[in-house]
Amino acid sequence: MLKADDYKPLVVAYRNGAAIQLSDVATVQDGVANIRTAGFLNGKPSIPLIIMRTPGANIIETVERIKAALPSLKASIPAGMNCQVVLDRTTTIRASVSEIEHTLLISIALVILVVFVFLRSPRATLIPAIVVRWR
Repeated sequence: MLKADDYKPLVVAYRNGAAIQLSDVATVQDGVANIRTAGFLNGKPSIPLIIMRTPGANIIETVERIKAALPSLKASIPAGMNCQVVLDRTTTIRASVSEIEHTLLISIALVILVVFVFLRSPRATLIPAIVVRWR
């Protein structure tokens, strides 16, 4: 189904035993929904494609899967067309995750240090340190 004519015979409902086709209730034609919008990239006409994650999905994994699929997408479009990522918001997300990991490691080290200061025994401190490290 690549052309609007392919959608015209599509059955959308049944009334009194008769099939109602899409062409009966709508004008089906090739074109864009809004002719007053356009996409440009570096001054050239473009087609912006905005991809959003579904609720609960891991955004970093989603972006990685999209980037992995780009080569096959580029291979399937005509040679004169270009496909490129213009905006990737996961850079800041990745930096935030990395910062949280570092903060977590520092806090674990501080907890172990506080336990050592209060117990004053390396042996007694070693047991909580091993438990925290392996969980």
